[in-house]
Amino acid sequence: MTDLHIRTAHVSDAVAITDILNHEIRTGLAIWRYEERKANEIETLLQTRLAAGHAVLVAELDQKIIGWASYGPFRAGEGYGRTMEHSVHVNPAHRRSGIGRQLMTRLIDHADAADIHAMIGAIESSNTASIALHAEFGFVEVGRLPEVGWKFDRWLALVLMQRTKK
Repeated sequence: MTDLHIRTAHVSDAVAITDILNHEIRTGLAIWRYEERKANEIETLLQTRLAAGHAVLVAELDQKIIGWASYGPFRAGEGYGRTMEHSVHVNPAHRRSGIGRQLMTRLIDHADAADIHAMIGAIESSNTASIALHAEFGFVEVGRLPEVGWKFDRWLALVLMQRTKK
């Protein structure tokens, strides 16, 4: 995959990112929403995170965005300012090809350089691939919340994983 390029996202990438997110909303368990996102919502998210200095990355292959990753505030309040929750999403046709791993590497590098103390991943409990990937990057399970989400006519459990900067 020598043509893969990971770069900082631009607001003009919002439509492509929205497409990736909406596919997951319609078909997957990584996003616990029922309503699809609108491109203008994602534009605002990108503007807000970029203005705050948070990482917003896209993975491009042959000039097409096939993945994205970002981190943003874990919770409101100044005391949480150095703890971020992150997301990594890859187009289904390109999963299990190392793109998520590359995005995660760049995301963690950015967070470390920005002096982010803790990164939080919130993962649906049946997503063993994501849990294993996080563990490879030094994330440890710090909590498991049974039956806190509902999607596709079933209860979902959330696994919280944390990486603390050493």
